Order: sequence, then C-alpha cells, then structure tokens
Amino acid sequence: MTTVPAGTDAQRAERDRPPSAAAAGPERHGLLGRLCTATTFNLVAAAANVLGGVVIARALGPTDRGAYAAIIAWFGLALIIGELGQTAATTFYVARDPKNAQDYVATCRLIMVVTGLVGLALGWLVAPWLAQGQGTAVVNGYRLMFAVCMVSFIQAGYVFGLQASRITWWNLVRLYQPVVFVALVLPLAVVDRLTLTGALVALTASMATQAVLAYLLARRAGLAGGRFRVRLVGPMARFGLSHLASAVPGVVAVRLDQLVLSIAVTPAVLGTYAIATSLTAMTQPVATALGAVVFPLLASRALSTHLATRLHRRTIAAGLVAAALLLIPLAVGAPWIIPAVFGDAYRPAVPLVALLVPAGLCLAGTAVCGDVLRGYGRPMAVARAQLAAAALNVALLAALVPVFGVAGAAGAASGAAALGLGLMLRQLRAVTSDREQRGGRAPQAQHRSGAVTPDVDESLTRRCSSPATNT
Repeated sequence: MTTVPAGTDAQRAERDRPPSAAAAGPERHGLLGRLCTATTFNLVAAAANVLGGVVIARALGPTDRGAYAAIIAWFGLALIIGELGQTAATTFYVARDPKNAQDYVATCRLIMVVTGLVGLALGWLVAPWLAQGQGTAVVNGYRLMFAVCMVSFIQAGYVFGLQASRITWWNLVRLYQPVVFVALVLPLAVVDRLTLTGALVALTASMATQAVLAYLLARRAGLAGGRFRVRLVGPMARFGLSHLASAVPGVVAVRLDQLVLSIAVTPAVLGTYAIATSLTAMTQPVATALGAVVFPLLASRALSTHLATRLHRRTIAAGLVAAALLLIPLAVGAPWIIPAVFGDAYRPAVPLVALLVPAGLCLAGTAVCGDVLRGYGRPMAVARAQLAAAALNVALLAALVPVFGVAGAAGAASGAAALGLGLMLRQLRAVTSDREQRGGRAPQAQHRSGAVTPDVDESLTRRCSSPATNT
C-alpha cells in the first residue's frame, strides 16, 4: 500500500485554520441552502405520510391497521438486512471517489440483486408463521412486501448515488413515493373500498414507479452505465457490513417493540400502539434531512477540522431542538388530536404518546449522530452504540411487556433510545478529539485496486502509519 505525506506543517496549518467570515460565507450559505431544501422535501414527505397514515387508520380500523403495521415492520427489517449496508456504502464512495461513481452504483446493484433473491425465498417461507393465523390476506400481504424488497434493492444504488451527487434529485425521489401512495389510497378510502390488500398494492405501485424515476434521474446525473467491478466489492463490503452492524441493532432498538407486539398482542392493540409511534416519529423528517446533507459533506473531506466539528455540533443541536419543539406540544394536545384525527377507536393511544416522547426526542438525535459518525467513516462506532441500545431494549421488553403490556413496550423504547443517543455523543467526542490530535485528516489510503479505503474503524487503519491523501 502506498501513502504520500499530507503536506508540510505550514500547509497543514493553513488547511486547518478556522476560515474567516468572508471565506466561510459561500460554504455556509451553500450548506444552509441544501439543509433548507432537504428539510422542505422531508416536511412535505412527512405531511404525505401523516395523511396516508390517517387514511389507512380510518379506513382499516384498529385490527387491520395492526396487521398493516406488523407487515411494514417486518418489511423494514428485511430491507435493512438485505441491503447489507450498501446504501450507505454507495453514498460514501460516490462522495469520496466520484470518478468511479458509475461502477460503485453498478456494483451495489448486483450485490443487492443477489441478496434480494435470497430474501424473497426466505420471506415466502416464513410468511405463514408471521401471519399468526390471521388469514390468507395477511399471508399474501407479507409475501407481496417481501417481493417488493427486490424492487427496493434494484433502485438503491441509483437513489443513494444521487444523495452524494445530486441531493435535490435524491430528495425528489424520496418525496415521490409517499405522495403517489396517498394519491392511490385516498380515492379508495373516499368510496369506502380501501382494504388491507389494496393498501399494500398501492404501496407496491408507488415503490415500483419510484424505482423508474430513480433510474431516469441517475442516468441524467451520469450514474448509470457503469460495470460491476470485483475490485470494488471488498471496500464496499467492509463499509457496508460495518454499517449493517449498526443498522440491525438500530432496527432492534427502534422497531423491536412493534415486532414483539406483532406476535404478543392482538392486531387491534398493535394498531393503537402504531398510531402513537407514528406520531412521535414525526421528528424524523428534520433529523434525516440534517443527516442526509451532513453525511456526504463530511465523507468528502471538503471541510477543515474546525469547520467540520462546528458543523456536526450545530447540526445535532438543531435536530434535538426541532424535535423538542414538535413533541412537547404534541404530547400536550394528544387527548384532543388523536380522537379528532384518527377516531375514538384510537383513544387508548393517548397515554402512549406521552411515554414515547423521550424515544422520539432521542431517536431524532441518534439519526443525526449516526450520519455524522458515518460521514467521518466510523460506522462501527454507530454499531456499538446501537448494539448496546438493542440489548437494553430486549431486556426491558422482556421485563416490562408481560406486566404492563404496550405501556411497557413504550417505556422500553424510550429507555433504549436514550442509551443509544448517550453512547453516540460519547463516540463523537472521542472522534473529534482524535481528529484534532492527528491534525484534522483521518487516515486514508488507496488500495492497490484503485478503490479508496475509508477509516471505517481503527482496526482497518492501523496499517496506515501517518495521515495520507488519495493519490
């Protein structure tokens, strides 16, 4: 492996010197523009999701709403596991090594097609067990969504390549799916023809056409037309598996309550709980917008140490403040909001909202912190925090659900989320200190194959004896 010096002491001092107000102005204004754009898109998407949630809840009722929530929870878990972290790896490498962007996207696509086929076969087999005797419609619903995983996997490389190269187009692709979904289910609900199967078919159609849009925009952005490269598999697999190590515990920490309740309680009870979690998850649009902009920017290493540190601190603070401003009024107004919007059948969700407010606040913080750490090339730091949170969630669910039911699940979710946020903040302090001691640039080397190797974790970079830049 060949490395080159990062520069003279004078060059390093000049590179890492805090920028003047004049010099930082264009960068700051450009960043604010991207943040505002991403936040606007996310808020519109959130509004579409809320409207879709209200339509589904009123049309299906608590029982079918619970079945729908269970199917979507397992569908989300299948997506996280099946992607093998390649969504994050694609964004990371397209941002850091743009000259090979097309090949990274093509390599991601082939990897995920293979995992998608495996997931489809397994999902088809386990669907009857997941349905818990709820009938053929529910079994077919599970099988349909496992098939949709393939569509999601095929489009993933294009979608997350856009995140690194054309973030406005990426936001457009993400906005498309919830808007189209609402456009499909709303007319059916108006004429009282919306069923569980109809809702899942509408979701399938929205995701399938989203994949077409993602490909067309990726082609315009110059991301299509690449080839699968064996030399890129190793770096993408290392980063992807490190990301997966954090993503799976993250799903366990965030979604395990619904996964457990899908088996432990009746669908009607789960449907009520799902309403409460969907309301407290309304903090995610702002958090994901902040993280989506900061992740590729930090991965590109375009900022000095001083500016990067200031950026990530302000971004995390903004995410937490925005979450608090949303959740506190929501908790206070829940006794009036839930019956008025969703109907009296969902009134038992009111006390659950108060119990889930800490979870919503902490999950907004972990969403931003996770993207910051991944932008610094430290997905394993996220993995360790999420693994600890997942372990606590499992223990709390086992202790609280048998005694307190869904209220215990809400308390477990809040406790696990708080632990995850605390550990990620601690990891960020360590990363910041480490970067400052090394002069701002984390080790980076170029593999003999030509692929850029990130500082995915200290264990992967000990072989680099000094800071280096990509040649």
